[in-house]
Order: sequence, then structure tokens, then C-alpha cells
Amino acid sequence: MTARSGDPAHWVIVGAGWSGLACAVEAVRHGAAVTLVDAAPTIGGRARRVDLRIGDQDVTVDNGQHLLFGACTETTALMRRLGVDPDQALLSQRFTIQYPDGWRLGAAGLPAPLHLALGLARARRMPWRDRLELAAWVARQRRNRWQVPEDGPVAALLANQPEALVRRLWRPLCIAAMNAEPAQASSQMFLNLLRLTLGATEPDSRLLLTRRDLSATMPEAARRYLEQAGATVLLRQPAIALERSGRGWSVVLREQRLQADRVVLAVPAEPAARLLESASVEVLGPAIAALRSLQYEPIATVYLRYPNGTHLPQPVYALLDEPAQGRPGQWVFDRGQIDPAHRGIFSVVIGAPALRVESDRGALCAAADRQLSTEFGLPPSIAQNIVIERRATLLPSVGLRRPPPRLPVDGFYLAGDIAESPFPSTLEGSVRSGLEAARLAASDVGP
Repeated sequence: MTARSGDPAHWVIVGAGWSGLACAVEAVRHGAAVTLVDAAPTIGGRARRVDLRIGDQDVTVDNGQHLLFGACTETTALMRRLGVDPDQALLSQRFTIQYPDGWRLGAAGLPAPLHLALGLARARRMPWRDRLELAAWVARQRRNRWQVPEDGPVAALLANQPEALVRRLWRPLCIAAMNAEPAQASSQMFLNLLRLTLGATEPDSRLLLTRRDLSATMPEAARRYLEQAGATVLLRQPAIALERSGRGWSVVLREQRLQADRVVLAVPAEPAARLLESASVEVLGPAIAALRSLQYEPIATVYLRYPNGTHLPQPVYALLDEPAQGRPGQWVFDRGQIDPAHRGIFSVVIGAPALRVESDRGALCAAADRQLSTEFGLPPSIAQNIVIERRATLLPSVGLRRPPPRLPVDGFYLAGDIAESPFPSTLEGSVRSGLEAARLAASDVGP
């Protein structure tokens, strides 16, 4: 039923990923009656726990090596609101990019901008000319307030940077943050991320690694909060259609119909487009077309298991990838230094650019294994497995256009990376988008 006068508005939020969960929590805080639905059997969306068998060992890992930064303030604030202590759930490390060959650049523990200045002075195997070029580039972006007159590819933004800096700093950051090559990715979105991390304070630039799996970091706490507040969480219930129902909307599920005053779609682009199309409202045409123009990119994470006692000198290393030469990995994480339950397990991240060269699961595992043996002198791993998220992130292309979070139909909203945002597909961007959709819906009067 839609809300009667004096009753709380009933919201149906479709999608129990990070944006849908953040939206649902905020809706409850605004006094709404909430039903959260998802087609999947678990919550978390594209950032969730998976059970994986690596040889003869069953482990619980993430579906990918997701990253947070100190600047992810909305995510950490949401965690605290849900009773999760970020200092306990996340391992905080100073921003550092280091390679097995000794090349290293990291921020120092000083107030901005001294944290970057001293970090440059302490850099290893970086020519002084490159350090000065990097300092001048950052200063120029600060003067421009991290804005470009017209969006273009990241490669154009870096046109005058030394080749070694692009290869070892900017390209790895672009792929890690945006899952796209500099020639593809939006320079303005890249600058938006840099402004909040490297361009801000030292705490904002810190790398936050999940000590446990992602589901335990926020989603499970959000589900407990919602259920204790009287919200309903329905899993394995795909939303099939949206239909007018009196003054509100009917969300048609496989086994039931839900009446709603507000409908928030926090799902990937194609299911969101299908649901909006089912509403048969002409004014939604541009939003549907925009959603169908969005392109998704994959990310693979190879999990390698070594004998107990095998470890890297540091928890995280960047890798010089050459996919065509059998070196697809871009980052490696020593999981045992982050979560003791994962001793001997390393995760190798392979972004979309490398997956265009090789996508066979067995070949990727074997190549990552050889790559670590070459780079670190490790023996061959004793077991491997791989998780490939086929639609991990949106392609953050130049001039990317996404529909606004408030759609031109009473009661319809979008959340997640399908909604207009200054950010690409990131956990922080998802949380911010979910909160924004909830605040917009709460501020609108009437069904």
C-alpha cells in the first residue's frame, strides 16, 4: 500500500549493493518505511564476500581487491553510524607506490602540502628532473582548482609529464581508480579523485585496506541496522517491472507486488533501463537512452596460495604490467599482512586493459604466478584461483553522461554509478550517491 495521510512513506529500493544499502539506511533515518530488494542471494552488489577454494583450502575473500582512501569520509562515517569502527575494520597506510625493483614514491606524515614535498625528496630511483616535473604539475592543478576547461582524456592531461612518471605513477593510478587506460579515461573525473586524495591532507591520501572481507566492513552491519529498524530485506527477488498504482507505484517482483511512494533504482544500467522502460512514461526516454549508452568493464583478481611463511617485504606493490608479454598483473597484495587468516595468500589485480589481451582463467592464473616468481623470486604457488567481475565498473569515458539522481517522474530516483556524479565507479562514490538519492527523495513532498 502507498502511505496514507500520517503514515510514513513506503520506499522500495531496488539493489542491495553499497549505494542501495546507504540509501536504505538514510531513508530509515528520515522516518521512511523501507523495503530493500535484490535479485542476488547476498548483499553487497559488486563489492562483496565470496567463498573460494584455493587448492585444498576454502577461504573467504572479496570478489576483488577493492580500495578505500582516507578521503572516503562518507563511507567511514556510515560505518561508524552502523557500529563498525573503521580503525578496527581497515588497515591504514600512508600513500605509497613502490615496485619490486626499488622504485618508490610515498607521502610523508606531515601536513599538506609538506607531505607530498617531503615524499618527493625521499623518493627512490626517481630522477630529480622527474621529481621537479611532478611537483610543478601538482602545483599547476592546485592553481587550476583541479579543473580543466574542457574534458579530455587523462593522456592529454599528462602530455608533458616524463614518460617514466606516466608509466610508474599516473597510469597505475588511473587504472586502479578508474579501470581504464589514460587514453580512455576522463581527465576531469581523474582530477576529482586526485583533489580528494593527493591534493588534500595526508590523512585523506592514506590507503585503507579491509582487514576482513568487504561484507563484514559495511553491508552486514547495514542489514542488521535495517532489520532492527523494521525495514524489510528481500533477497533472490528480482524486480521485473514498475507499474502505476493509484498515487504511487507498484514494483513487480517474481513472487509479489510492492506498493511504493518512492522507488530508488540502485542497480546496474541495463536492469535500471528495463525497469524504467516498463513504467511506460515517455518523459523517461532520455534517461533510458543514457543508461543504455553506459559501458561496463571487467576486473580480475588472481588469488595465489604459497606455503606458510611466504610473504612480501611490504603489503602492497605496483607491478609493471605487459599483458602481451605474459605479465598481466598491475598490483599485488600480500593478504596475510592485512588479514592474518590469509597468511600465504597473495592477490594480483588485473584491470580491464590487460583483460582485453588475455581473458582465459587458467592462462591468467599461470601468468600471474610466473610474474610474481620473476619479480620477487618466489617459488611457484601451490594453488591458484581467480575471480572475474565481468561488469565491475563503468567505463569513465570523456564527457560521460549519466541521468540525474532525481528523475522527471514523481517518486523515481537513481543511485549508484548509474546516476550523475563527479566520480567513477568507486565505493565512496556509491555511498555518496545512495545518500544523495535518499536525501532528495526525503525532501520531495507527496508521492
